[in-house]
Order: sequence, then C-alpha cells, then structure tokens
Amino acid sequence: MSAALFPRISFLRFLAPAFLAHRPAVVASLGAVVAAPATATFAGATLEWLSGLLWAVPKKKTTHRKKRFRMATKWLKPMRNISTCPFCGQPTLRHHLCRSCTKQVLP
Repeated sequence: MSAALFPRISFLRFLAPAFLAHRPAVVASLGAVVAAPATATFAGATLEWLSGLLWAVPKKKTTHRKKRFRMATKWLKPMRNISTCPFCGQPTLRHHLCRSCTKQVLP
C-alpha cells in the first residue's frame, strides 16, 4: 500500500540543476533514496522554486547590536494613566477602583 503511494525515487531529482552543476562532489556523495508522493511532478518549473528553498538559510549570525537595534521600539513604555485617589491618596489607575479603599469597605 505505502509503496504505491510513495514510490522510491532518487534524492538527486529534488536538487536544482544549477546546484548540482557547481558541486560534483555533492552529487557523488548523495546516493540516498527517499520516498515522495506519486502525484508529484518534477518539471523544470518545480525545480526553479525548489532551488530557492534550498538556499533559504541565514548566511551569518545576527549580531547582538542588530538584535538590540530592532528591539529598541519594544521596550516598556511609561504609564501615563496613574493618578492619586482623592480619598486616601494612594496611587491608582484612572477609571479604576482604588485597592486600598476597596479593602477597607469589603471584609
């Protein structure tokens, strides 16, 4: 059943011709066989977009400076909606009940 759904094909058919042309040592070392769906088409158009996926990896490590530069806008922002309670003088958020006054009223 699984043999009908996933025929065994050479791994080299997944690689783009441009990739294989410049690396004969890679071609010689890749003798692996993998399973692929029977309905998959491996035309030239498919290999063109597949070659882009093979190269989609970071080339260099992102430095600490660049990471921090991108995260500069994500820092904590000051709260500007803090006021004092008119009854007890404790700091509270605007349009919220004061915690100290609520504790005195509720048991």
